[in-house]
Amino acid sequence: MPAEFTGEQKLRIVLESIIRGVPRDDQCKKYGITSEQFQTWHDHLIKNGGSIYEQTGSNAGRGSNHTKKIRTRKIKYVPWYIKFLLILSIFSNLAAGIVWAVWNWSVQPVEPGLIVDAEPSVSQIEIADDNTSLVKDITTQPPELDDLIEQVDQFGKLSDDGTVRGMKAPLSGNSPRPNLEEMLAPALKLPEPPSSLELGNRVDFIDQTYEAKHVVYLIDAGSYQLKGPNAVERFESMKLSVLESLTKLSANSYFNLVLCWNLRESHALGKTILRANDENKRYATEWITSLGITPDLLKEGRNQFYPKELLYAQVLPGVVGPWYGLATAMSYDPDVVFFLAGNMPDFSPDEVSRNDFNGLGITRDTNLLANPQSAGVGQGLNSLIRKTAGYWLVALQSERNLPDNAEEIEEIALKRLGIDSSLPGLSFQKHAIPWGKSFDNFLAGLELGISKIPQVYVFQTLQEHTRWPTSLQKSMAEFCESTRGNLSVFP
Repeated sequence: MPAEFTGEQKLRIVLESIIRGVPRDDQCKKYGITSEQFQTWHDHLIKNGGSIYEQTGSNAGRGSNHTKKIRTRKIKYVPWYIKFLLILSIFSNLAAGIVWAVWNWSVQPVEPGLIVDAEPSVSQIEIADDNTSLVKDITTQPPELDDLIEQVDQFGKLSDDGTVRGMKAPLSGNSPRPNLEEMLAPALKLPEPPSSLELGNRVDFIDQTYEAKHVVYLIDAGSYQLKGPNAVERFESMKLSVLESLTKLSANSYFNLVLCWNLRESHALGKTILRANDENKRYATEWITSLGITPDLLKEGRNQFYPKELLYAQVLPGVVGPWYGLATAMSYDPDVVFFLAGNMPDFSPDEVSRNDFNGLGITRDTNLLANPQSAGVGQGLNSLIRKTAGYWLVALQSERNLPDNAEEIEEIALKRLGIDSSLPGLSFQKHAIPWGKSFDNFLAGLELGISKIPQVYVFQTLQEHTRWPTSLQKSMAEFCESTRGNLSVFP
């Protein structure tokens, strides 16, 4: 039940709400009164507050009995201008107090970083166990502004027990204030941005590092790769170099693996360029390791993935041999192409389709020379041709790089000229491929601008004392140089 208040206490409660702008509900909650009580006191103050100005000097000297009579006397009518003056006086005093408080606060130095959380209490109110509010000291006035500023000045200073006022933990050392640098967490050191080669733009191949994100490995998988001494070792070394480069590719890189052979045969690991994740690397590794070291196993292993009919590469007719393999690899729009090329001019005629000669102006049955036996030429001519070929090779190449046996020199010369000495009458095994025309067809079929042509690095894996035809060798070297690549011998 709310406590009984004196008239003076009721006046202070209403004036506190008016002067300090305290809402009615908060004021009622603070003093444990109802809204009806507060409104009654408020209306009574407005209606009867003017009676205090009607006391004269003679009445002031009278006794208490006369005062009681005046207080209990009813005022039937209060002029409107009296009410207006009373309200105007109250708000004028409130505005003057606010201006004075702001001015004093602005001129007093306040230490930065210190914040006062609590407002000074107007009165001390004790909450009883039965949830009733008892007014303990309603007449207690709020502390002066100077006292409040003094409390702010003392905040953060050391007290007698070594603690900082406003803080629970004592300070260590002789420092009068806590070190802000020690209280803050150390700043995190940002990692340096990785270079372009660390973001997946790095390809390692045969002890060299290349800056590229999209790479195509082009391998010559013709059966002629297994001909000659140490051919198997060269072929295995070629596969190992590709496997080592594949395993080092970043997961952010892209690649594809293309196998080509003869004039116009190719298979690829996929129709498009593939992300260098573990699964695609595993497919490429299994495909490379399946390439056997015999012609039959090699033919079986290379025909496992997408054949040329399913690829998106549309290579023009007349582009054959190394140029066909490069055209297929460049259709994936890579940054770099690594081409491990064998002796493609040494293809087997039985493995080449008639359609592969389209666009070259020749037929499959065209030979550079007719069969000597059909012309009635005997064995004497065979011996003459062998010796002539041997003299030609010695004049072309230093004897220090040739065998000592004359017959071995003649065999090398005949292979260099494309003549099969095992057949009767010395007939030509290889067709006369116009490599210059094939290169022109290759350039005509390029749909990329000169700036978008990838870097091309060609590594020749040829037998000893074997070279490409001069026109093919020269045009390939010039093309690689124009793409900022090169033509070299492997290994």
